[in-house]
Amino acid sequence: MQYLNIDYKNLNLKEELCITIGNFDGIHKGHNKIIEKLKQEAKSLDVKSAILSFDPHPNFYFNLHPRFLINSKQKKIHILEQKKIDYLIDLNFNQELTRLSYNDFENKILFKNLKIKKILIGSDFHYGHQRKGNIKTLKSFCEKESILYEDINLLVDDQNTKISSTQIREFLSLGKIKEANTLLEEPFSIKGLVKRGDQRGRTIGIPTANIDYPDYIIQIPFGVYAVKIKVEELKDYFFGIVNFGIRPTFEKSIPVVEAHIFDFDQDIYEKDIEIFFEKKIRDEKKFNGIKELLNQITLDINIAREELNYGN
Repeated sequence: MQYLNIDYKNLNLKEELCITIGNFDGIHKGHNKIIEKLKQEAKSLDVKSAILSFDPHPNFYFNLHPRFLINSKQKKIHILEQKKIDYLIDLNFNQELTRLSYNDFENKILFKNLKIKKILIGSDFHYGHQRKGNIKTLKSFCEKESILYEDINLLVDDQNTKISSTQIREFLSLGKIKEANTLLEEPFSIKGLVKRGDQRGRTIGIPTANIDYPDYIIQIPFGVYAVKIKVEELKDYFFGIVNFGIRPTFEKSIPVVEAHIFDFDQDIYEKDIEIFFEKKIRDEKKFNGIKELLNQITLDINIAREELNYGN
């Protein structure tokens, strides 16, 4: 896949394209329906498949939500590479782009800077200044410019209801990890560099790999989670448990992610790890001393092992 992060005025692709437009945050099963249709249509028309997206996400640009994304940009790119999309085009979302009317968006981007054979779009799509463009205006533009057009019905689950990133964010914000993961193409995850903490976990026999929670990813509730972990440069996935929170037992105030990897003793300081959340076990709480904390951690580990079917 070719990735372009570019100002719209510098965009100039010569290849004919079958294209869809959207942020594709999370890459959920609704998105996948569009992606598979996009590849199918591109192959049928003998053109390249392309996703036109925006960087940063408009919600960040307008500062509507400080923690909003389901996926990092790197994970989004990785998933789309796996799905064999030909182009991911991230337009620089800046003041000039926000001021483009929907007519200017059509003429200056879709018509002037791209060779579009067909556009596929979800039925709730809006574009242009104040989101005044919609599927009716886009369809009219396509008819005028002899571009093939098709809107995609996103009713895709067993109850024939729409799967959306908004719904997934709500599940995650409530700690409903399993419910969110059933809608996502890949389980919800965060990635970070393992840093040196106070090493208290090692002194009580439960060493942890600590990372900061990314400040642009939607925040899940403080608590304990069963997880799978990918360590930089190591091929296998590992199983473990994570505590995310402020560690009230030790009177801390800054949230941190502490991952205990089962049956693992390698030095991974200063390495990147990606933590895939599988299920929330319990809320974070304060304990009356180390002994009570250790008893609860032992119980948590046993629950996590059962949830992950580890050692069975």
